[in-house]
Amino acid sequence: MGLFDLFKKKPAQQSAAQLTNEEKYGKAWLMIVGQNRQQGLQLMRELDAAGFIEASIALAMFTENPAERKRLAKKAADAGNPEGLWEYCGFLPHSYCPDPTDDQDALWERYCTQAAEAGSVDAMNELGNVYNRRGNHAESMYWYAMANANDHRDGMVSMSGIARSWDRSGAPYDMKPSSAKFDDARHKCALAYLEIHSGKELSVEMDEIISMVLAGVPIAAYLAGDLFEAAENHEMAYKMYNAIAFEKDPHGIKCYADMLFTGRGIERDVNGAVRMYNMAANLGERSAMFIMGEFTKAQNKNMAAYWYGVSHSRGYEHSLTRLMQLAGK
Repeated sequence: MGLFDLFKKKPAQQSAAQLTNEEKYGKAWLMIVGQNRQQGLQLMRELDAAGFIEASIALAMFTENPAERKRLAKKAADAGNPEGLWEYCGFLPHSYCPDPTDDQDALWERYCTQAAEAGSVDAMNELGNVYNRRGNHAESMYWYAMANANDHRDGMVSMSGIARSWDRSGAPYDMKPSSAKFDDARHKCALAYLEIHSGKELSVEMDEIISMVLAGVPIAAYLAGDLFEAAENHEMAYKMYNAIAFEKDPHGIKCYADMLFTGRGIERDVNGAVRMYNMAANLGERSAMFIMGEFTKAQNKNMAAYWYGVSHSRGYEHSLTRLMQLAGK
């Protein structure tokens, strides 16, 4: 089977009624950014009414009615969608430095944490901000590192800032995190990232990091992959991403697909890479969604628009340009 056999183009005579919800969603986006905005929004509303959560998220981007935006965000949040959870956070009152003992702050933090753990990179970065304000630099470093690993634009800057802060304050390296969910493995990886960005020698052994990877700790796989790639040991980097890919971690799967696609550390396998990109995209990895749009645009315009649309709704900055190009603008 060839690469593009995976994306067979729909027959020209296929009616709109025969399109999948994903294709209808893509078609709606093409209308919205093209010349039929109102028709596109109407199609999105029909998909929302049918329970297609991605349409609910998209509609929330366009409505100016706060109550309607909140309803759409809550609907997506209740479905466990990471972007819905993060969007709903914006409607919950909370302090600049949330107090876990305050009911309102605790509710906001619960949704933000759920969004981050479900894969929202914006929520990951915001949790880094929260723990930074509390002076919990270890846990702050962890969430910034997760945001950076998932290609958040502010993740690396924030990590470097924490490293500089620790250097200035002389905070002890054995400082214990406060969150009950922040386990020993994540704590060690956060400290390792801190040491890397502070220019210090790692206090955790590479064998221990690899053991954490094999135990299914995503942040350990990102850390090990970074370290091996920096050392140009692509074969070991591939093994790290391979290990975490089978734990169904979306960004780990995407990194694994990258190596298959480029042939770094393993024999090049384009079809295998496409399958892995597709898996990562279906698990919510926004850059993989964009890549799937690139793969499908020559064969199925509506499906390409679907992938660009969902990645755009997750803040992937190049997707809107691609949608406009598909719509002929």
